[in-house]
Amino acid sequence: MSLEGKTKVYAFVGPSGTGKSYSAQLVANENNIHYIIDDGLLIHDNDVIAGSSAKKAPTKIETVKKAIFIEKEDRKNMREALRGVKPDAILILGTSDGMVEKITENLGLSKPEKTIYINEVATETEMETARRIRTTEGKHVIPVPTFESKR
Repeated sequence: MSLEGKTKVYAFVGPSGTGKSYSAQLVANENNIHYIIDDGLLIHDNDVIAGSSAKKAPTKIETVKKAIFIEKEDRKNMREALRGVKPDAILILGTSDGMVEKITENLGLSKPEKTIYINEVATETEMETARRIRTTEGKHVIPVPTFESKR
């Protein structure tokens, strides 16, 4: 069963390290979206409900493969999770329009009906701060409480 056409898809796009994950809940709330796909994870409101974080992958190539659901098992598991929850709308985070398109294709979702770009919700200063924290401290935020991501 495909979710194409049944789930409204929104994209949130911006370069790595600019604060997309940090701003994702704000964007989701403003658009009445309760589900987010970010780096291989399916997040419902503030809870990770499926997937595994691409951030834990050992190499950059593995990170990308996990984030866009290249591996058959990851793709299958995420499709099953989506079928189980039947989201009305979902926000997909990506570093480019092409990345979001690949995720939607791999998961059997419609192309985004709306794309929000990071520079529409974050100032240049906020994006620079996010880049600096990522570079100097190696920190990456996912749109869930800290205790949830460590579980």
